[in-house]
Amino acid sequence: MPKGAAGFVAISVRDAMLKPSAAVVIALVLVAAVGWVDFTTGREFSVAVFYLLGIALATWYGGRWAGMVVAAAAAASWLVAYLHGQPVEVGPLTPYWNALGILGFFLVSVTSLSKLQQALRRERSLSREDPTTGVANARAFVEIAGREIERARRSKRPVSLLFADCDDFKAVNDRYGHVTGDAVLGAVAHCIQDAVREIDVVARVGGDEFAVLLSETNAEGARVVVERLRAALNRPLAGAGVSVTLSIGVATFVGRWPSVEEALRQADGLMYAAKNSGKDTFRAKVVSPLAAQPA
Repeated sequence: MPKGAAGFVAISVRDAMLKPSAAVVIALVLVAAVGWVDFTTGREFSVAVFYLLGIALATWYGGRWAGMVVAAAAAASWLVAYLHGQPVEVGPLTPYWNALGILGFFLVSVTSLSKLQQALRRERSLSREDPTTGVANARAFVEIAGREIERARRSKRPVSLLFADCDDFKAVNDRYGHVTGDAVLGAVAHCIQDAVREIDVVARVGGDEFAVLLSETNAEGARVVVERLRAALNRPLAGAGVSVTLSIGVATFVGRWPSVEEALRQADGLMYAAKNSGKDTFRAKVVSPLAAQPA
């Protein structure tokens, strides 16, 4: 998982608006309400299917075990309503057999809904993760970086955006093949992750391009990250004796907080300036209402 995007990419349905404990409480209230209706309408009219409302709610927000607890409560509620409802001629074990059947139906529903939730969670994670490197993709970066920049604006703290391009990466693919090329990209992503903090956002935004949002980081802090990253790349990658250098652009925003698109545009322009000056270097600039100072 990407470091900076861990809290976002590992996005879970459980992190939605309703907490698991609250969902279970509401689900049990629904079960009790359906049980009361089940009791008052008598045995002639069954409303057992409506127990699924509470069961589905508990499963979706609380997970499989929460769903099973509510399913058991629903089956017990049905049994109580049946036993104390208007009597009909049935065998002594019939109510219990029916309750077990209903419980089985509820548990199957819980399992199915839980698996659906897990599949949706995986799909949501994959839609924001680059499969080659394991870091966030461009879509995730725009979403997360947008929130981080807004947070920086509210706290009046600086923010830096780093844009890196692997130098002459086409030659790596041509010489070693795309399998090794992908492994090298993964190794570069790993080096970037090691050079930044857990809260920073790392993403692959192009074929051999990476973007990093450095939260609450001034120009000096961004420079430290760049030097740490360049030092980490001074060794062969991917176990193939392949060395890679980066051309890096760093835009630091102080007292002025841009859109993600503008921040990327600024850092991308600096990256091209670094590449045109001979590659394996970086260019940085502070963007503020007062001045734009190239480094």
